[in-house]
Amino acid sequence: MRNTLLRTERLRHGWTQQQLADFAEISLSTVERAEKGESIRVDCIQRLCECLSKTPEELGLLKIDQKVSESHNSMEQRSASLRGEERDGCFSFGKLKTTWKTLDGDGRSIYLPQHIRSHYIPFAEKFPEELQVRKNQIQQEQEQKKEQGLPSFWNGEIYALDRFVIGREPMNEDMTLDLWFRPSDYYTFLATNMSLKEPELREKYLSDVDWYDTIPHFSHSFGVSLAIITSDGYTLFTQRGKNVGSRPRIYETSVVEGLSRPIDRGTNGEEPDVYRCACRGLAEELGLHEPVDFSVSDITFLSFGVDTRYGLRGLTGMVKIKKSMEKLLLRWDNGVRDKFENQKLFPVPFTPKDVISFAYSHQPFAPGPTLYNALVHEFGHAMVEDAFDQLSPSFVDQE
Repeated sequence: MRNTLLRTERLRHGWTQQQLADFAEISLSTVERAEKGESIRVDCIQRLCECLSKTPEELGLLKIDQKVSESHNSMEQRSASLRGEERDGCFSFGKLKTTWKTLDGDGRSIYLPQHIRSHYIPFAEKFPEELQVRKNQIQQEQEQKKEQGLPSFWNGEIYALDRFVIGREPMNEDMTLDLWFRPSDYYTFLATNMSLKEPELREKYLSDVDWYDTIPHFSHSFGVSLAIITSDGYTLFTQRGKNVGSRPRIYETSVVEGLSRPIDRGTNGEEPDVYRCACRGLAEELGLHEPVDFSVSDITFLSFGVDTRYGLRGLTGMVKIKKSMEKLLLRWDNGVRDKFENQKLFPVPFTPKDVISFAYSHQPFAPGPTLYNALVHEFGHAMVEDAFDQLSPSFVDQE
């Protein structure tokens, strides 16, 4: 029996089967099997539910005879499991559940620049053989794509996070963060962190994880995420390009940038400077340059955390720029260095109601804490939570 529920929901979003597969980060054949009513893996069901903001039952991903045969006891167990999942410490953007875990920061407190300290260990991590094989395969695949004239990824030099220490400054208990980095590269990142979509690999390396520790072999990424606030009171959503390495076509916050070893080194050594990375992201993705369009002191980091789905760690924050939204969009239209990373920009008034409404109506959205923390920092928890209370029921009704 064909699964008309899943097909109807896909068409309601205006997506092809390939687009749904891309957004959910599963294979096209998995989507095809699911719409035919065939069984698919549990992790693929979860990704489809996350992508479409539906339960397995609402997408027809649980067979009728399975539901009928479930005992009252097993239903209670599943309900308890779901309640436990809601309390696992992962961030929720209202009704949108995420895999992001905030490890430090509440949106109100800030990291002072002198309290984010980077350190460098000049030796790369040693790899298990199976991960090295994956990296070699990726390198070969990308070289073949390049030779064939197809979009490919270059092996840029990046940083791996070796360890971190969250602390407090003695006098005022300001947040402090010490970060130790090792050298790494982009193919290593693809072979490790981006391979965590495979259940067997997760089970082997991430079966029992404490996210307050770095994960051996799976910490090859660190970045910054910023919410832009223009001089006339707008923020900016983006839709990522189709050829980026992570989360293509997903709706995102204004700027997301990973650390680069050749470019983001500090002035006194090999350790990275997260503010330099933020400035580079603003310049390359939006054409905003310091000190004309903003000052480094305008960049405010508000939290530190990890996306538990792929082990991606980073800082989130906000920046108030001196340029209006109209001038920012004109700059982007005329050309910026990494325009391919975002296929569209969406200006939205920077108010809790407008930001939440846009996030709810544009899926799939990667709702990390960046915009939430920026709203809390600007308007306070009460106003933001009131906006969620008002808008979440209408979001459920629409679904």
